[in-house]
Amino acid sequence: MHRKWFRLDNAGRLYASVSNPRDTTLFRVSATLKNKVDENKLDIALKNMIKRFPYFNTHIKKGIFWYYAEENEKKPVPVEEKYYPCMNYDIIKRHNFPFRVLYYKKRISVEFTHAITDGTGALFFLRSLLFEYFKLMGIQAKPDESIALAEETASDLEVEDSFSKYYIKKYPVAKRVSKAFHFPYRLFPKGVYSIVTGTVEIDQIKSIAKDMDSTLTEFLCALYFKSIIDVIEKRGYKKRPVVLNVPVNLRNLYPSKTMRNFFVSLTPSIDPRLGEYSFEEILRYVKNFMEIQVDTKYINQMISRNVKNERNFILRTFPAFIKDLIMPWIYHFYGERGFTSGISNMGLIKMPLELEDEIEKFEVYPAPSSGNILKITTVGYNGRLAISFGKMTYEKEIERTFFRKLVEFGIKVEIETNLE
Repeated sequence: MHRKWFRLDNAGRLYASVSNPRDTTLFRVSATLKNKVDENKLDIALKNMIKRFPYFNTHIKKGIFWYYAEENEKKPVPVEEKYYPCMNYDIIKRHNFPFRVLYYKKRISVEFTHAITDGTGALFFLRSLLFEYFKLMGIQAKPDESIALAEETASDLEVEDSFSKYYIKKYPVAKRVSKAFHFPYRLFPKGVYSIVTGTVEIDQIKSIAKDMDSTLTEFLCALYFKSIIDVIEKRGYKKRPVVLNVPVNLRNLYPSKTMRNFFVSLTPSIDPRLGEYSFEEILRYVKNFMEIQVDTKYINQMISRNVKNERNFILRTFPAFIKDLIMPWIYHFYGERGFTSGISNMGLIKMPLELEDEIEKFEVYPAPSSGNILKITTVGYNGRLAISFGKMTYEKEIERTFFRKLVEFGIKVEIETNLE
């Protein structure tokens, strides 16, 4: 029997090679409902929806030279959540899907590997799964363009490799950053991942950001910079540049409909060796940096660098098992070595009006990484913003400092964590 198969994009190939029990490459999108999840209805909804997403209805296989995604002959089954988020799942294991659907009490979660998609693709899938689930529960709603229906057929544009499409062959590549400050913290044992989520009112925090002539993302980045630098000064850590990895959804800059990875990482940097920085100074820098860098001229440089690395003749000739040995080193040396942490704003999620009262909140958790042991993701829904720290360490001083600074701005924060 001939099965469909799909090439992984250049980001996906890297993630497939570096995945391991600690750096699982899994990130989570989840919805907490107003009522307990009906696992039987969820199972039917998942089986109905997977036909609509052929590029997710796959398992990742190792070819001679690269990993690829092949049509999966099995059917996905939602599983009751028992372990730490984003852990205990082998994305390369035979017949394992590149995602899993979990449920726990009132929560439905989908964990995807970055080898197959990014946050935009994951949220498109989750919204669509929720729509089908509520339909089976007898709740009818009118879909919008952010939701796929089970009876639809996927567009070819959804499986497009947009990195390759918008790659300009002779474009100069972007320079890489040097070694950044890294948190000198002890790691959890393998398999443990902590999530700390602070929830705030969107209107309140956006109003403060607007008063400071900044966007919400710029405000949060500046606050995170200030929190890290203050901890460095307080604890007397060895100073190096503090560099944030800020993913940018390229679908906002290019006419792409892909559900595969299509983002690049901007790297604003503050060097505490140059002296003290006020919050206002940092915010001004972040604002100017983002205004300059979120431009197709600079973004094209980053796309060019990523695609050229993949198309490097010497690297392409190595068999996959050799790439599995060298890609983690490349990922660390040219990637995570240059970042202190990451912060990703997934924006505002909207659901059909008929379903808004059925869903309490959405959350997004970053993929665990032993190279960047602390990351932030944010997502807004129904007037509330969930700010989630994903971390692989016992230390709590960074998130405590960050949330304390939010409170100093007069912002009320509600804190939840999965690990006391």
